[in-house]
Amino acid sequence: MSRRFIITIVTLVVIATAAGIAIFFAKGYTFSTTEKRILGTGIITVSSEPDAASVFIDGHLTTATDATISSLPPKKYAVKVVKEGFIPWEKEVEVKEGVVSEVKVTLFPAIPTIYPMTFNGVENPLLSPDGSKLAYIVPTKTKKGGVWVWTMIRNQQIAFARSAEPHQITENTVIDFSGAVLRWSPDSQQILVTVGNTRYLLESDKFNGEPRDITPMLDATIKEWEEDVVSKESIRILAIKDMNLRKIASESGFLHWSPDETKFMAGKEDIKVYDLEEKKEFSLPPALSHIWLPDSRHIILVEKDRISLVEFDGSNKAVIFAGNFLDNFVFPWPDSSRLVIISSSPTPTASEPNFYGINLR
Repeated sequence: MSRRFIITIVTLVVIATAAGIAIFFAKGYTFSTTEKRILGTGIITVSSEPDAASVFIDGHLTTATDATISSLPPKKYAVKVVKEGFIPWEKEVEVKEGVVSEVKVTLFPAIPTIYPMTFNGVENPLLSPDGSKLAYIVPTKTKKGGVWVWTMIRNQQIAFARSAEPHQITENTVIDFSGAVLRWSPDSQQILVTVGNTRYLLESDKFNGEPRDITPMLDATIKEWEEDVVSKESIRILAIKDMNLRKIASESGFLHWSPDETKFMAGKEDIKVYDLEEKKEFSLPPALSHIWLPDSRHIILVEKDRISLVEFDGSNKAVIFAGNFLDNFVFPWPDSSRLVIISSSPTPTASEPNFYGINLR
């Protein structure tokens, strides 16, 4: 074997080795001097709504959303997302070798817009089981007085489409519905209205000129509704594959499913979120009530004279509203674009309780 041939072979091996090492490091692998070995790196992808927010990694401005941050050594990083006019978001994100850590951020306005949505008064509001309709009473003696239903449209922006405007389903001319108690049917199609000792069943999608008195059939109707609720809940619980989580859901007196049914809230004093996909549980901050935002990623905390939002893991608590609202009533719009409360202003023309919207976008 000639010397020239050996030199050629050695040269080719050196070039191939150098190219392999270059490709190796280009893919994000690094040599750890502490562990004396080559370590793989990880990736963080950060997206936000709204986008074009600044992303800080361990206190350093790194990029803007939406972006991919690669070649990160495995460890926990402090990720902070900031945009002018919005409440900052921050969380510790663990990066693992060869894994893409996806971070989805929703930024809420630092000063949300608050505006009236009704003007004739509101009483005893009740959200339908499917979250798409809101029933309430207008307690005036005029023709506008009676039971009303507001049907919401998903993915609808701030402006109201005509089909989403509230519509009156019965009026106070013959029967005074002021102070009546409302109850939705399990399929969100009918409303049971209690006036004194009389029960009326109203269709939610049309005007009921002559409200149907079902007092004699009340027990049978309620029994049928309750059996329907129990049946649907049992199907949901039996669909949980993890037996421990199924036991928690079946034994909980407080059970609220996320809209996408991938998680549920349960507990008594200590309310927790159980993630069915990740098989993890998270404790929530205490509040008077906990309500899912329709995006299934956030939870509304109703506190005394304050409304906050947290992520489903209990992190990033953001105060959205601080002030007077009645009956601790808060309901989210189906597209998560706003919250609705009942409030009033101490003026002669705005003293009646009405619906007010709080923009989240």
